[in-house]
Amino acid sequence: MRSWHELIVIAALVAACGNDVGIPEGGDDAPPIDPDACETSFLDYNNFGAPFVVNWCRGCHSSAVPAGMRQDAPADVNFDDAADLVEWRERIRTRATGTKPTMPPAGGPTETERELLAEWLDCGMK
Repeated sequence: MRSWHELIVIAALVAACGNDVGIPEGGDDAPPIDPDACETSFLDYNNFGAPFVVNWCRGCHSSAVPAGMRQDAPADVNFDDAADLVEWRERIRTRATGTKPTMPPAGGPTETERELLAEWLDCGMK
């Protein structure tokens, strides 16, 4: 039988893991975009999605980046094209928007840029 101290340590370690890769999920506490706002959104892959990803994500999340230079980004999480972004949409939304984003880990986009990312993701990633 384990002591209460061992159980507390185990519980803390389990809580610290957060998910399948041991990286905190971040907080998707940004409110969802009003669906009516999507009718007037001008954001699309060419004028927002691709430039955002090139500036803030592909330095680590690209299949062209060697394993030793990915800054611990999982090898299977790549944003090489629009299809990859659609595949990872929910994770991107969770990790890169809200008031406590965890991506990119060294900071990065302004709050306004993150709000635009949420809008683009929520409005269908056209």
